[in-house]
Amino acid sequence: MQTFDPNILRFNQISIIALIALGFLTQFAPLVAFVGLVMLLGTLEPRLALFKRLYTSFVRPTFNIATQLEQDDPRPHNFAQGLGAIFLLTSSLAFLLGANLIGWIIAALVVALALLNLTTGICVGCFLYFQYKMLPQRFAKP
Repeated sequence: MQTFDPNILRFNQISIIALIALGFLTQFAPLVAFVGLVMLLGTLEPRLALFKRLYTSFVRPTFNIATQLEQDDPRPHNFAQGLGAIFLLTSSLAFLLGANLIGWIIAALVVALALLNLTTGICVGCFLYFQYKMLPQRFAKP
């Protein structure tokens, strides 16, 4: 377990939702690829998590937001972010191949899941992480 500020996760989700929505409204698909790359880099190396760094270095001090510290395991959230990155990069591939409708549907799925997590605290990617971790136990011989 580690201590973390859940506002960082919320800002990350808001950034993902806002940028993909902006990309859709302007039909600027490279914004989806940008968000996917930001998420992938943040998954592979947490120090490179651009949205989280933006929150801690600019948003929190500028708006004088108090830090909330909670205990949580970062691995499920990191896994969820990695899945989101894979989906957004797949969406970007669809755009490159000219399948814009498929690209926007995949991107919309990421937005919907980020919005679900932001508004209810339900993290589908975290749930999948725990299911993945249970696989060895499910297939173990009794």
